[in-house]
Amino acid sequence: MSEALNLFRLQKLDTRIEKNQSRLQEIEKLLSDDRRVKRAEKLVHQTNESAKQLRIKLHMIEDKVEAQRIKRKTDQASLFSGKIKNPKALQDLQMESEAIKRYISKLEDEQLEVMIEYEEAEKAKNQAEKDLKQAKGTAVEENAALAGEKNKLEDELKTMLREKEAVFQAISPQTLKLYNQLRKTKRGVAVTSLSEGSCGICGQALTPADMQLIRASNNLVFCPSCGRILFEG
Repeated sequence: MSEALNLFRLQKLDTRIEKNQSRLQEIEKLLSDDRRVKRAEKLVHQTNESAKQLRIKLHMIEDKVEAQRIKRKTDQASLFSGKIKNPKALQDLQMESEAIKRYISKLEDEQLEVMIEYEEAEKAKNQAEKDLKQAKGTAVEENAALAGEKNKLEDELKTMLREKEAVFQAISPQTLKLYNQLRKTKRGVAVTSLSEGSCGICGQALTPADMQLIRASNNLVFCPSCGRILFEG
């Protein structure tokens, strides 16, 4: 078997191995990337906190309203009890009762506004919790698929590395050194097959003499344009 053929087999293996390893790296990044779930968790925390603060505010207003109603009720009871005889005191108490009534009305308007805000905050919180659950479910499904793909790729990689070791045995150290040097300078592709009498990478057409040399010689033949090793499959 010619060294060109062995190098071509090695080139194909190296290309597949690099592709495999690149995909494994991508999978590792995807498996460790939980940003989507973290964003959903952050939103749940924010909406929970917002709803909590509005609930506290609503309860405070409700307590104020209740306190003012009790106070007005007490004033009204005093007004109609007949115990207060002083006209000025009665007038002051009446004015205070009306002021409390207006304040209660203002508080009730505020209470309604906060209640609407609270209801919206609760809806946002429920939606955020729903989105978080969905994000976690999606992550579990995607990670399961990625883990399966990772296992398959790792098995394939082990097989290819064993095949590569076997091919190494048929290539001389000097030729292997040349191959590795070309891979470094030729963007990973040291060997290419012919395509309709031309270099499969750069497209350089070969002369009949070049073609004959490739077919008849056991020595390596290089593309006169890009310098890669040529192989006729």
